[in-house]
Amino acid sequence: MNICIGIISYLPDDSSDRNVRLSRLHSLLIKCDSIFRKDIVIIAQNWHDVTLPKLHHTNLIIYKYPNKLGITGARKKLREKFLGSKYDYLIMLDDDADVKGTELDGLLYLQQIEAHPGMFGVFKELLLKFFAISKEMYSKIDFPDLEAENGEIFEDMYLIMTLSKKYPDKKYVFKRNGLDDVSNSGSDRYSTWYRRQFNKRQIGDKTRAMVREL
Repeated sequence: MNICIGIISYLPDDSSDRNVRLSRLHSLLIKCDSIFRKDIVIIAQNWHDVTLPKLHHTNLIIYKYPNKLGITGARKKLREKFLGSKYDYLIMLDDDADVKGTELDGLLYLQQIEAHPGMFGVFKELLLKFFAISKEMYSKIDFPDLEAENGEIFEDMYLIMTLSKKYPDKKYVFKRNGLDDVSNSGSDRYSTWYRRQFNKRQIGDKTRAMVREL
């Protein structure tokens, strides 16, 4: 089975915020290189003058976009690139993921994917942190043209809830072992979109209502 990691990344213009986000990305790439040794596909937005760390076991496939695509827009681009690729399975992470774990933890995680061809695996209930999806399943679903940045949808919640509703027999839940993503976008002062300008409960209610209507 050919497995890749997919990362959506946007680097803000503000130099201080940009440096923090870039540092997190560097750390993420180094950890993924050490833990998984799998190709990484990146949807790279506003990536001018970016230098990446040297990786020892990982190939980077980078698709650059000069302007911000939005969270959903970036997810849709990653989906498009994955479906047109040689890969069978996609592991999803954000560029600020704070990954903890060892090479053994990574191996145990990958073995669970190998044991579930043609399915999708949930790591955290409604978050695309180590969420994994096969090409067969991702070809069946796309995101609405709505954005979290406009207070319209939580695209991660939408994807997982819709898949779980329509294809419950294709779902599995990962045993985490020592692997985790401990980033907390809900309280991150360096978030690229959330500055407490929206009521997250209301966005969640909108998203659940969309899924109920499917």
